[in-house]
Amino acid sequence: MGVGKTTIGLQLSKILGLDFYDLDQEISNHTGKSVPEIFNDKGEDYFREIEKDTLIKLNAKKNTCIVALGGGTLSDTESKYLVLQNSICIYLQKPWLEIEKNLSKLKNRPLIKQKSPTELKAIFNKRRLIYEQSQLKMPINTEFQTQKLANYLKLLTNR
Repeated sequence: MGVGKTTIGLQLSKILGLDFYDLDQEISNHTGKSVPEIFNDKGEDYFREIEKDTLIKLNAKKNTCIVALGGGTLSDTESKYLVLQNSICIYLQKPWLEIEKNLSKLKNRPLIKQKSPTELKAIFNKRRLIYEQSQLKMPINTEFQTQKLANYLKLLTNR
C-alpha cells in the first residue's frame, strides 16, 4: 500500500540483472483491464482470483526474477504459500504514519478510493501480520538503498 514495491522491484531487477514483473501490470496485460476497472466491474474477490491465477502462471515460468506483488496478494492463503515456499519474499516495511501522509497521492488505488483512513489502517495492520512471515524484512526509511537490499539478496541466494 504505497511503499514503493514497483519502483524498488524495478531498481532491484536492474542491479541483479533479473527480469521484472509487476503483478498488477501482468493482470492488466492478461485481462485488458486496469486493476481499478476489475475492482469496479467484478469486485475484490474476483480480482484476488485473477491475481492468484496470474501469480501461479508467473511461478510456473521457473525463472529467477523479481515480482512486485500487490499489497493484498498475500492475504489469499494459497498465494501466500506459493510465494513463501517458492521464492524469497521481501517485506518492505514502512510505518503507517508515513503511508497515511501519502494516501492522497494514491487515489487511483481501488481500496484507497473505497475505504476511510481508519479502515485502511485496519487493513494495513492485518496485512502487516502476514508480511511479517516474509524471509527478508527491509525498513523503507531515509537510510534505505536498493543496493543494500540487493546485497542482502545476494547473500541469501549465494549469487
